[in-house]
Amino acid sequence: MDMRVLVQALSSFVSAFFFGIIVNVPRKVLFNCGFTGMAGWISAWILMQLGVSQIIAVFIGSIFVSFLSIYFAKKNRMPATTFNIPGVFPLVPGIAAYQTVNAFVSGDYILGMGLIVKTFSISVSIALAIVMVEVFYRFFVRMASRRPQ
Repeated sequence: MDMRVLVQALSSFVSAFFFGIIVNVPRKVLFNCGFTGMAGWISAWILMQLGVSQIIAVFIGSIFVSFLSIYFAKKNRMPATTFNIPGVFPLVPGIAAYQTVNAFVSGDYILGMGLIVKTFSISVSIALAIVMVEVFYRFFVRMASRRPQ
C-alpha cells in the first residue's frame, strides 16, 4: 500500500506542477501548486480506498485544495485561483468524461447517461467545494474584522 501512496502522491504533484506551467503560474509558486494538487488528490484517493464514494472523496479533496489555495495566496500575495486551477487538475474527472463520450459514440446510450451523471456530479462537487470554502473564509474574515477590540 505504501508504494501506491508514493506513486499517487508523486504523479499528482507532477501533474499539478506541470499544469501550473501550462497556465503560466509564476515559477516561484510552482512547488506550491504541485503540493496543493498532491494534497487534494491524496486525500481523495485515500478516502476512495476506504470505500467513500468518488463524488464525496473528490469534494473533500477539493476542500483541501481550496484551503491550501487560500493559504498560499495569502502567503505569496497572489490570487487564490493561481493555486486553485492547477490544484484541482488531478481531481478533474477526465477518464470519466472520456468514457462518457466513448459510450455515446459506441451507441451505448444507457451507459453514457449513467457516466454523464457521474462526470457532472464530480465536476459540480469540485466547484461547490471551492466556492463553499471561499464563501466561509470571506464570512469569517469579515466577522473577525468587525469584532470590537
